[in-house]
Amino acid sequence: MLHAVIMAGGSGTRLWPESRAAWPKQLLVIEGDRTMLQATVDRLGSLVPLERILIATRRDLAAHVQSQLSHLPRGSILAEPCPRNTAPCIGLAAIRVLREDPDGIMVVLPADQIIAPADVFRDSVRLAAALVEENARRLVTFGVRPTYPSTGFGYIERGEPVASPLAPADGAWKVHRVVRFHEKPTRPVAEQYLAAGGFTWNSGIFVWKARTILDALARYRPELHARLARIAEAADSDRFAEVLEEQFAAMEKISIDYAVMERAEEAIVVEAPFAWDDVGSWLAVERYRPRDASGNVADAPRCLVIDSRGTMVRARDPNHLVVVAGVEDLVVVVTPDATLVANKHDEKSIAAITEQLRQRGWTEHL
Repeated sequence: MLHAVIMAGGSGTRLWPESRAAWPKQLLVIEGDRTMLQATVDRLGSLVPLERILIATRRDLAAHVQSQLSHLPRGSILAEPCPRNTAPCIGLAAIRVLREDPDGIMVVLPADQIIAPADVFRDSVRLAAALVEENARRLVTFGVRPTYPSTGFGYIERGEPVASPLAPADGAWKVHRVVRFHEKPTRPVAEQYLAAGGFTWNSGIFVWKARTILDALARYRPELHARLARIAEAADSDRFAEVLEEQFAAMEKISIDYAVMERAEEAIVVEAPFAWDDVGSWLAVERYRPRDASGNVADAPRCLVIDSRGTMVRARDPNHLVVVAGVEDLVVVVTPDATLVANKHDEKSIAAITEQLRQRGWTEHL
């Protein structure tokens, strides 16, 4: 059976000051009237029944997640004791899935992406699950064909095509072996990737059997797997909470890409036929809001934009007037206790804000 694991534990520092440690971007409304987390669950539709949806999040976010997804059954939230990146998160979720379904297949989804159309996304997951059923050793990820030389996304280098009777003869579905995962590149390198044509953006969406990913962790990260095994062994004991706390905190912080996917022989990438966006910056958020004739976005109840171009204003207080005049390419974000004014193209500086706040001891704004 297919199980969905939604990873909702990130902090979204590049969307400061609206995204905070205690209220990160997956809990925000970016497009439409649903939060990113709610939209991720909605997107699954009938693909996975509610009782097979698992939300992996930080313990301190569990109550907020529950309030946004109150329609999910009890026990749907997997609360991690502390942040440990995606490999420990996925390993912990795989243990849970395996206990409930020894032959279970997982689709692993970040909670902070915009994907459309939803029916094409569901068809893509069905294909990936069928590829896994065909060969249980496969670790499937989705790659997104790049449309510009992004420096904000990771990349996947594709190898030879994967022959499968599941792939339609018309070539509508492109399935390749993974050669290598590449971290976020510099602009010149991103331009090389785009020109080469054999690279896709790394979507961070995966499909595999729960048993297979745990076996891969045992092979490539045996210490991490040993700690997961101790947690699994304690699952039915009165010491479970204590063991989970102790073992999870001791795991290395490592992504599933580094831990497994870069080394796995059976890693394959399906070119995503759906539109995808990892909304990791205010520049990305701007794409989902209406613009005026000068390219300005006024996403605020009371806002005046005068003689300005390419500027985004975002605020939520209906009694707070925001006025920008004579400016260009700014992002202005107003919250009750902090205001950001920045060049919207300078994502590096915006990403560094939270570390600067931490160094100054202004942790109440993180």
